[in-house]
Amino acid sequence: MNRVIVHSDINHCYAQLEEMRNPALRHVPMAVGGSAEKRHGIILAKNDLAKAAGVLTAESLHEARRKCPDLVILHPDYEAYMYCTEQIKDIYRQYTDRVESFGLDEAWFDLTGTKRLYGEPLELARRIQQEVYQCFGIRVSMGVSWNRVFAKLGSD
Repeated sequence: MNRVIVHSDINHCYAQLEEMRNPALRHVPMAVGGSAEKRHGIILAKNDLAKAAGVLTAESLHEARRKCPDLVILHPDYEAYMYCTEQIKDIYRQYTDRVESFGLDEAWFDLTGTKRLYGEPLELARRIQQEVYQCFGIRVSMGVSWNRVFAKLGSD
């Protein structure tokens, strides 16, 4: 039996989670980052509007604001992010007990041997992706392969 490994990555995780918590943020350029008041920090994640304005992950807050003066910068709420991402991973756990987290926003899960229960693994990965979006409004990239490396490449 060929192995079926899925890598999942929540796209611009912190920004999507903030948009999920406050849908109005979907309509403004927004990023999650450090402290503008203390004049330090970087952009950890940004939404699509901030990305369209040229804001880059890991750039300084000052540089991001130079590119996008209307940028809303939120402080990270790691406790809320951990809670939400665990709920998302609970969806994966409905299909396999072989889920391994890699940080808050990434996980590998093994769908080897699930074909009889859930159908073709590639189609199951798509269904899981859709289920996450339907339940949380969160977009997740998924890569499917026979090992972790290629599955990660596929999700990128």
